[in-house]
Amino acid sequence: MPHTRKARARALHGGAALEDIAESIDSCLLCGSCEPVCPEGIGIAAMNMEQRHKLNKLRTNYPSWYPEPSGMNTRIKDNVLHNSIILIAGEYPGADLKARSAVIELLGGDKKVSLAVDDGRDIGGLLEACLPVSQDRIDDFIRPLRHADTLVVSEGLLHGPLRKWLPGKKVIGTGEALLSSAYIRKALGPEDLYIIECRGYHSDYERLVKFYDRLRKETGCQTNLDLQRIAIPTGASSLQAKKDLEAAGCLEQAGWIIRGRSMRRIVIEDLADREVFQRVTGVPVIHVSQLR
Repeated sequence: MPHTRKARARALHGGAALEDIAESIDSCLLCGSCEPVCPEGIGIAAMNMEQRHKLNKLRTNYPSWYPEPSGMNTRIKDNVLHNSIILIAGEYPGADLKARSAVIELLGGDKKVSLAVDDGRDIGGLLEACLPVSQDRIDDFIRPLRHADTLVVSEGLLHGPLRKWLPGKKVIGTGEALLSSAYIRKALGPEDLYIIECRGYHSDYERLVKFYDRLRKETGCQTNLDLQRIAIPTGASSLQAKKDLEAAGCLEQAGWIIRGRSMRRIVIEDLADREVFQRVTGVPVIHVSQLR
């Protein structure tokens, strides 16, 4: 309860200062799952971000999981892209470069899909920490994207801002982009647990809840949606999890998602979820691009 929005509101109403509830403010992983179920339609995630922004002005020390100062002003050489689809791939370390290549191939190959050199990772970190992002940095990020019709964006936290910065562009997640192929959907079945990337899903909830409900009905696959069709997050993409996966509560969340389920494999949209599920279950964990 102390980590909920209601508890923070009550504490402030009772005279608490932001510094007094800093732990609660910092606990928010910005998964966005609170907003679709709010009966008042309040932008809860935005309110949490505003509190974190105000708290940052009062801090004498930032939390250990905040972005390093050296990573706050990344500049990427301009790389104008002209294909109709641009993949903003995010963090694909090591062997996951194969997943990135597979995504490009499944979306139409190099002649149709361009890979953005600038994945905006530093911008996502600053947005999550509610630290300022310079307009010059935003301009550097979006300039190469202006010629595309569709942006396929792995980092769900960037979906909302990109729709604001580039109005009229179609911004979708990797999962939705690949699941639009009947070939990929046919590879899913009732014994699969499909893990939806939460931040992008909740940023476009009214549309995507229908998309994934159709997927569930068509394939019979299980998903990480609860009875209200809210995606249960692991939090593995958060800054906190990148610092300490267990301390961020990701293993507990993943255990909650799989509890009572019977599945032959877990299919993830967010590569950050791979390690979490590998640590709490013995079934294979694959990226959606590996569906065959």
